Amino acid sequence: MQYRNSYGQCLGQEMQDWTPRNTPEKFSLSGNYCMVTPLSVDHAEDLFHAWQSIDDDRDWTYLPGKRPATKEACYNYFRELIGAKNGMHMSVIDKNDDTVKGIFCITRINPLHGTFELTDINWTPALKKTRISTEAIYLVLAYFIDALHYRRCEWRTNIFNDGAIKAAERFGFRKEGILRDKKVTKGHSEDLALFSIIASEWHDLEIPIKAWLRENNFDGMGRQLKKLKDFR
Repeated sequence: MQYRNSYGQCLGQEMQDWTPRNTPEKFSLSGNYCMVTPLSVDHAEDLFHAWQSIDDDRDWTYLPGKRPATKEACYNYFRELIGAKNGMHMSVIDKNDDTVKGIFCITRINPLHGTFELTDINWTPALKKTRISTEAIYLVLAYFIDALHYRRCEWRTNIFNDGAIKAAERFGFRKEGILRDKKVTKGHSEDLALFSIIASEWHDLEIPIKAWLRENNFDGMGRQLKKLKDFR
C-alpha cells in the first residue's frame, strides 16, 4: 500500500509503531521430528562420518568451505564455525536416533529492521528431501517471525545451485532477482539468486507446511503421502 507525504511523494506502508526487534540469544527449537540447536564440536563426529560416506564432494561446490578430509580437520572446521562472527551456526538433530544430520547458518540478523537470512545449508543425504529438513527450516521461520516478530527472511544461493533454488521455491520463498558478481568463491565469480519470505505472507505459507508435516501424511518409512503443493 502506498502513502503520500505532505509533498505528494509516495512512501511505503506507515509503521510509526515499529520498534527494533530483540536480538536472539543462543536458542534450541524442538519439533516432532527434529531439534535445531547451536552447533557444537560434539556434533562433528556424526557429520564427519556422514560426509565421508559420500563418494565425492559435489555437495560442497556451492558452499564456502571444503569437505573435511580427516576427523581432526572436521573438529577444527566446527571450531571455526562456532567462533565465527558472521551468524548463528545451527545443527539439525534427528529425534529418531539422536544423530546430527545437517548444519546451516542464520546470518545478517538485523533487529533494527527485523530481517535475517538463512545460508550455508548443508544437508547430509539422510536429511535431504525429508520431513526433518522441512521441519527444521519451518521451526526457524516460525521462531523468528511468530515469536520474535521479525518481518523478512532472505535466502540467497548461487544461480546454478538448482537444489537450493527448488527448495526455496517449494517452501514458498519468492524470487526477487539476481545479485550479479556478488561474491568470489573458490576461484569463481558468483551470481546469487535472491529469495525472500515476509511476515505478511507467512501465515498463508505456514498453514500448508504444518498440514504437510502431520504424521498422518507419512507412511511407516517416513515417505510423504501428499506433496506440500497439494496442501496449498
